[in-house]
Parts: sequence; C-alpha cells; structure tokens
Amino acid sequence: MKDTSAKKPSNLAKRGGPPKESRLFWLGRAGIFLFSFLLVTGVVILERHEGMMSHEFIIGEPAPRTLFSPFELTYEDKTATEFLRDEAREAVLPVYIVDPANKEDIRKKTDGILEVIQSYRAAKNAAQVAKQPSVPVEAKTVALEKAEVVTVVEPKASFEIKPKDFPVEIREPSIEFLVEEAKLPEIRENLEFLFQTIIDPGIISKENQDKILSDETEIITIIAGDKKTERVAHVDEVLTREEALIQAEEILPKEAAKNKKLRSAILEIFEKLLSANMIFDNKETLARRNQAAEAIKPVEETIKKNELIAQRGMLVTAGIKMKIDEIQNKIKKYAIFNQLGSVSILVFLAYLVCFCALYYFERRALLSLKTLILIHSVFILSAALCKLFAVWPASSVYLMPAALAPLLLVLLTTPRLGIVSTIVISMIIAPIAKFSPDVLVACIMGGFAGTFASTRIRKRIQFIKVGFAVGFAMAAVLFAFQIFQEYPLLESFQSSLPGFVNGLFITTPLCFFLFLPLFESAFDLTTDITLLELSDLNHPLLKRMIVEAPGTYHHSLVVSTLAESACEAINANALLARVGCYFHDIGKIARAEFFMENQKDKETSRHEKLSPTMSSLIIMNHIKDGIELGKKNKIKAPILQFIPEHHGTGVVYYFYKKAMDSAQPGERISVDDFRYPGPKPQSRETAVALLADSAEAASRSLRDPSPESIRQLVRKIVNDKFIDGQLDECDLTLKDLHRIQESFVKNLMAIFHTRVNYPTSPEVPDKPDLFEHGQFDKFRFDSPNNNNNQNHDK
Repeated sequence: MKDTSAKKPSNLAKRGGPPKESRLFWLGRAGIFLFSFLLVTGVVILERHEGMMSHEFIIGEPAPRTLFSPFELTYEDKTATEFLRDEAREAVLPVYIVDPANKEDIRKKTDGILEVIQSYRAAKNAAQVAKQPSVPVEAKTVALEKAEVVTVVEPKASFEIKPKDFPVEIREPSIEFLVEEAKLPEIRENLEFLFQTIIDPGIISKENQDKILSDETEIITIIAGDKKTERVAHVDEVLTREEALIQAEEILPKEAAKNKKLRSAILEIFEKLLSANMIFDNKETLARRNQAAEAIKPVEETIKKNELIAQRGMLVTAGIKMKIDEIQNKIKKYAIFNQLGSVSILVFLAYLVCFCALYYFERRALLSLKTLILIHSVFILSAALCKLFAVWPASSVYLMPAALAPLLLVLLTTPRLGIVSTIVISMIIAPIAKFSPDVLVACIMGGFAGTFASTRIRKRIQFIKVGFAVGFAMAAVLFAFQIFQEYPLLESFQSSLPGFVNGLFITTPLCFFLFLPLFESAFDLTTDITLLELSDLNHPLLKRMIVEAPGTYHHSLVVSTLAESACEAINANALLARVGCYFHDIGKIARAEFFMENQKDKETSRHEKLSPTMSSLIIMNHIKDGIELGKKNKIKAPILQFIPEHHGTGVVYYFYKKAMDSAQPGERISVDDFRYPGPKPQSRETAVALLADSAEAASRSLRDPSPESIRQLVRKIVNDKFIDGQLDECDLTLKDLHRIQESFVKNLMAIFHTRVNYPTSPEVPDKPDLFEHGQFDKFRFDSPNNNNNQNHDK
C-alpha cells in the first residue's frame, strides 16, 4: 500500500521521486538519457556514404548519362590552387646562411698563431737576456719592437721553433719570418681585412655550387652569420675556396704586397684558415616557401544551377570529374545533415515514449539508477547489433535481432518494459531498415511475441518455444507482405524464412546463452532461470537448516507454499516469492535453539534467564546474521531482500509485552527498542512473504483450527500489518489483500484439515505383538510348530 505521509523520504520516492530541490537526482537521470540518446544516434547514423556518381563517371571513359547540376555551387579548384602555390614555392630562393661557428673558429686559430709567435719571441729574447750577467734573470720586462711588451717569468733553457705548436700547419720559412721580422699588428690587420672582405660574405664549396646549378637554380639568398642582414646573389658570384685564394692575392694591400716574405706568410696563413662556410638552411627555406604558398588565395569556380556537367557519350576529363565530385560531396553533406536530423528526431521521440512510460507506469524503474542503466544498456546493445546485421554484406535487415531488447527486459525486469522496449527499438531501427514497412511490422510483432512468450519461463524447453514464437510472428508478417504484393506462394514462403531464422537461431540464442548471463552478473539480477536453480532444496544452506534448525526449515517450506499461492492469486512473481521464503530465515541457523519452532517438547526455553530486551536483540539479530550468511554463500540481492523485509519494522510483541509487564513503577519502555531494523517491504513479493510468515507462525497457536477461526486469524494479521504501516511502501492494493487473505485461508485449511474418527476393532486375546520377542516364530516355515509345513510335507 502506498503511504500518504509526506515526512518519509522513501514514501516520497513512491509518490513521485525526491523533493523538487534535489536537482542532482534528476540531472543524473537526464544525463543517462542524453548519453544513451547520443550514443544510439551515432550508432544508427554511422555509415560510409558513397555516391553512385563516383562509380559511374570515370576519367577517360564515356559518360554513362547526361548530368546537370541540381544546384548552384561555388567550390575551390584545388588543382589550379595547388599549381599556383607550387609556383609560389618555386619562386622562393634557396636560403644559405654563413656559418658563424666557422668565423669564430678562424678568429681563434688566428689568435693562436699570433700567441705562438709572441711566445717564441719572448722565449728567444729571454734566452738572450739570460746570457748577460749584469741583467737580473728574475721577472725581466723585454721590449719587443715598439708596440709589444712581454713579461718573462722564467727563461727557457734553449730556443727551438716547432711547426706543430701552431694551430695550423705553416712552413718553416714563414715561421722564421714571423718570429724574426714580422710585425704582429700588421699581420693581424691584413688578415682581418681578408676575412672581412672575402670570408664574411660567404664561401661556397665547389660541390654545392655544382649541385645548385644542376638544379637549374642561379640565384640564392645568403644570410649573414649574425642573421641581421641578407642578400640575394647569383651562384656564380659567390666565391669558392679556389676563387677566394686568387682574390686574396689581388686585393692584398700594397704595403704587404711589396714585402714578398710578408705577403707569402699572410697568404699562407689565410689559405690554411680558409674553408667553405655557407650552409643550406632547409628549415628557413621551407618556412619561406610555405609562407609564400599560404599567401596565394584559393582559386574558386562556380557551377550554375542546371549547368551541363557531362553529356552522355562524352569522355570524362579531369575537370569534369572534379565538378562531379564537388556536386557529389555537397549531396553527401545534405544527406548526412538530413539523416542526422531525421535519426535524432526519431530517437528523441523513442526516448520520450520510454520516459513517459516509465514515469506513468514503471516509476520504480525510473527511480532506480541501476534499472535505468540496465534499460539503456539494452537499448544501446540492440541498436548496435541491428546496425551490424544491417551493414554486414553477408547479412540482411530481416536478420536484425530487434526482439532481443524485449526478451532481455522481460526476463530481467517486468513484462511492461518488454512492451515499451518493442516500440522504442522499432522506432530506433526504422532508419536502419530504410523505413521498410515489412521490416518494421515484423520487428514489432516479433517483439510482442517474445514479450508474451517469455513472461513465465520455468523450463529450458521454453527457450525453444520463445524462439518459435518470435520466428513465427516475424515470418508471418513477411509472408503477408509478400502475398499482398502478389508474389507466388512459394516465393513468398521463401522470402519469409529469414524472419523464422532470426527468431529461432539468432535472437533467442543471443538472449538466453550470451547476454542474459552477462547482464545478470553485471547488474546482480535474478531471472526465473536463476530462481529455478535456487529452488532446489539441495542447496547447502537449506541442507544445513534441516540439520541445525529443522523447525525453521519446516516453517520456511510452509511459508513458501503460502506465499507462492498468494502471489499467483495477485499475479505477482510466485517463483521469486517461493525461493525468497526458502531463505528468509537462514539467519536463525546461528542461534536455532533460541527460536521456539526449534525447541523440543518440555525443553526449557533459553529466554527464561534473559531479560526481555536481550531476548528481543537475539531474535532481531537473525536478520543481520541471515544477510551475512546469504552474502557469504553468494545469494542474489533479490533473494536477500526477503531477509530484512519479511519482518519490516514490526515489533517483537511477545518480549515487548513481557518487558511492559515486568517494568518497575515509573520505568519507561520504548516500543522502538523492540522493532526490527527494516526496511518495510518494497515489493509485492516481500510483502506477501511478511504476511505469510506472520500467518503461519500465528496458526500454530490455534487450538481449534476450524475454517472460521483460521479466517479470523488471517484477517486480524493482515489488518494489523496494514494498520502498523508495514505495507505502505509496496504496491499492494486492497483487492490484492483480499485475494491474499483468501489464498492463505484456503491453504491453511488444507494444512489443518480434519479427518473422520475411524471405529476401533475389538481386541483379540491372542493377537501377536509386533515388538515382542518370538511372537512370529510359529509362522516360520522352518519352525517345528508350524502345522502348515507338516501338512505340506504330507
């Protein structure tokens, strides 16, 4: 029964969800719908679009038909644009940079040569000064010419010129001149002049020059070593090493040229230091060429509406093919846009139908996050499989497993969701099937047939029945469409076979043997198939209950019988109720002796020495023990719900009354201390289990189990539970309660049925006693007192 109280959050959920201010709740569900909507839309629209014109018109072949432009189109002539950009790239000169490292190396080697010369001169002068006794040896300052001063720290023992001490190889005559006669500032000045005039502008190697000329390039861009200036030069104008040496002889200053030794030494040093210093800057060259290409604007061409593009029989040129491709690309864009719009609208409407159906008819599924994710996961999976079967070359749209979603949701949730999913999936796959009416009607009928056929599955043979139902429904629709189009009977029958194959060999195996176990495991759900496995009384927990808590075991069997019959009367899941009641009291196994049904006759109760509060805690603790034991034995969540919900938040009245009777004057006893932790029954099945458990326990106290006393007892129990609010959070109606009451009365009357008193026969004096020793020896064949044997021998 639905609670009318507005104070309890759980009741609010039953009445329409959480409070309005709980926006996060609805945002989460809206996010699930949006994510599923986008994913399903993407799956449906995902397709490789290839136009017919791309295959019809081939360059170099005659046009198969005349083609006019269906619209005005402005497009970029990529060929012409690329041609202009290639020209712009080629117009950019190759960029060479004067290597600054080469210049620095030349400066270091020049300084090294002059330092060696200075060192030799200082050593020589120091050696000469050391020969004069009047001159002190310690730290003398020697004047070298007018412009040079060298501080001598320690004279060398001997003076010897070594060419290997120079950074570059210099001949001995030049070394002798440089040490003996040359003026070092003049040497440096002339070398600097040659460096600035010849080397700094750039020296190219003969190999690079020949390579540039072979590429038909005559002009290059040269960037100075400091990268501050650049110049454009003809390749022939750039000096090679050989040409640089010749030019050095020509531009050497006259003062140096007059002195042959000086001239020879300067040119020799210059020759040793001279090397090609121009490097091709590929990165800068590419950057400038790309910049020049980007500066070229695209070349645009315009095709007028109804313009003749190709005439039948005319050879297709590259230009014509380009126009055809541009027209085809625009048609593809329109097609994709239109398809995206149509698919989005259909999927949105399908999800709107789903949301409205959940909101008005299956509010519990909408409020349950796990159930909502399950529903959308099934939708996404079904859409993906239908798309796969539709685009697979060896398949057909008639083989799309559209009935998979209804089957899964019926088995995992409720039949109502199976009906809803049939409509939703049919709308989703409509674009995939190109809105073919025979496919859509076949999918709808197959979904409905699967929903009705799989509502109550109890045996494995029913899997085949479901497959036959889905296959027959789809085949019948396809056959009817073929007959309507006046195809021959045999051909119509052959065309309908894919529908039958779909139901029996594709949809049903995918559902029962592949996806159903996966969804059961992923969402911790229980189907009728799993319930059938759990209904086996040889389950380890039930076998343990027989030994350790036999009274509880018998109680559970009776309760399961009552609950199953009552659920059948109100069209609830009777199998779930029966199996749930098998395990609802497994928590009593741990302390079986504290429960009356497990106590032997005349056995002292364990509660006599305990306080009422302690006794109630022990009794209520079987809920916690049962949940822990069930989880340890991997009992499914829907079965575990029976353990706490079969008592709800009811009161352990016996011990509460005992506590009230034994309370001291002024002592306050709170009824909440004697209440079960709950929750109250959330489903019809657990609510029936609560009523059946109470009815069975109370019926044990009947001294005269007549039909009227049983009826009054059941009525009182149902009424008390209703008034106590234990049925507020389930979906039972007053009509359901009436049917449950009649079912309980019928079954309890069968359990406590009376027999007629049979008349007793008079006692026979010589009647043998079955359990007295030797009473039957006279009837044995080998007994000597057996007269029958003696007569037989005669």
